[in-house]
Amino acid sequence: MNHNDDALLEVSKDNVPVSTTESFKIFLESVGLPTNNIIANDFERNIITANIKNYLQTLSEEEKQNARYLSKFVGASAIGLFDAALNYIWNEVVLNLRKKAILYGIDLFFDAAVGGQIRNEYKEEKDLEGLKDRVLLDTCKKLELLSDVVYKKLSYILTMRNEVAASHPSVESIGAYELLGWVQTCVKDVLQDKPSESALKIKAFIENIKNTGEELDSIVVEKLNQEIEKLSTPHVNNLLIRIFGMYVDEKNPQVLRVNLSKISPKVWSFSEEKVKYNIGIQVKKFEINLNNSKRKFSLEFLKIVDGNRYKTKQAKHLELNDLCDKLEDARTGYDNYWNEPSIIQDILSYLNTSLDIPKAISEKMIQTILLCRIGKGISYQEGVSPQARPLYDKFFKLLDDDMIIQLIKMSFKTIIRVKIDFSDISLKQYSEILDILYSVASLPKVKEIVKFLRTNIKNATNACNNPEFKELLSPYINK
Repeated sequence: MNHNDDALLEVSKDNVPVSTTESFKIFLESVGLPTNNIIANDFERNIITANIKNYLQTLSEEEKQNARYLSKFVGASAIGLFDAALNYIWNEVVLNLRKKAILYGIDLFFDAAVGGQIRNEYKEEKDLEGLKDRVLLDTCKKLELLSDVVYKKLSYILTMRNEVAASHPSVESIGAYELLGWVQTCVKDVLQDKPSESALKIKAFIENIKNTGEELDSIVVEKLNQEIEKLSTPHVNNLLIRIFGMYVDEKNPQVLRVNLSKISPKVWSFSEEKVKYNIGIQVKKFEINLNNSKRKFSLEFLKIVDGNRYKTKQAKHLELNDLCDKLEDARTGYDNYWNEPSIIQDILSYLNTSLDIPKAISEKMIQTILLCRIGKGISYQEGVSPQARPLYDKFFKLLDDDMIIQLIKMSFKTIIRVKIDFSDISLKQYSEILDILYSVASLPKVKEIVKFLRTNIKNATNACNNPEFKELLSPYINK
């Protein structure tokens, strides 16, 4: 090699640019610059020289065509500035992650990345530059734009880039094999990770719906629903989040919400539970941040997809409590046959299993619905709203063994007893409720308790004074 002081870069026999440590140090000394711990030694750089060409040849011509970051990486590595070489690669990773964020949906990405009052400062794609690399990386992981393994790899690389690379002063150094491994991870796991056909289909899908200025007809909706069924679970999860984000955006026209409402139930049904619960949490955040417009549209969305049960526990508790009060007012008010069905329907929209019934208000809920189902004890419609009757029965079918016992013990309270004893019609309604409870009870002891009441229905409200029944119920008296 030529060791002329002015020749900082030479070409090896493999046509890879190289530089000797000594010539570079001599040059730095000649201009009065520091030389200690600035560039990698010849041994480390020779490792890069021996391996980088073979690695670059594994990349396609298309991938290399505009890969300026790789040119900079090779140049910095050849000089021995490994920290700068890593910085070039990492900067390209950041640009790629920002593209993933844009494809995902910029508003939703910022919702996940930024909280509090500063959220309003992040609105456009260029605002991604305001996010720290760590926040960008963590948010991509949170939204599953990166796998757990890739996230851990990139997290380590970011740490090394911050603590060792050119972005911060450091006395540490980067090894050649480390650097080669990091560039391979960044290129293979991130930069080569192109949007899949499904992801591109979703992007086109979203853009087409956004650009449609008129309501979709049933034929188009059916075709879209068929396409949704073909998507993989991760992609349908992302589609749901994108649709939700568009629906709650107050800047979007109403016709877009109408069209989204036609496909949302299908997307919702194919999405994972964790995504649905995350949307429920998002609704709560709108309320906390006093974003009334988005809260209003988000509540509409949950109603469309029958997703009320995915709200946060606190929200469900408060709203179910209010609905119970409304149902009680309707039961005792004018035209209850007409008013009760819509309220019990709203209550059921929060419930899918017994686990969805908040323990704190389960007694209130069971008592209110029990009184409605027992009815007024009159001959007209047997005292029960005909439209609400099957909905009340649906509620009772959700009860677990503990809740069944809770209802049984409640039957002996004065407010319930006087209703059951009022007429044979009310007693008949109570008997039908017991039939349902017997069919859903799982523990033999609970079935035995319900069976006793069914068998002795005429004296059901006085069963609490029966020694045999008291013995059956004794394990649950203090519960």
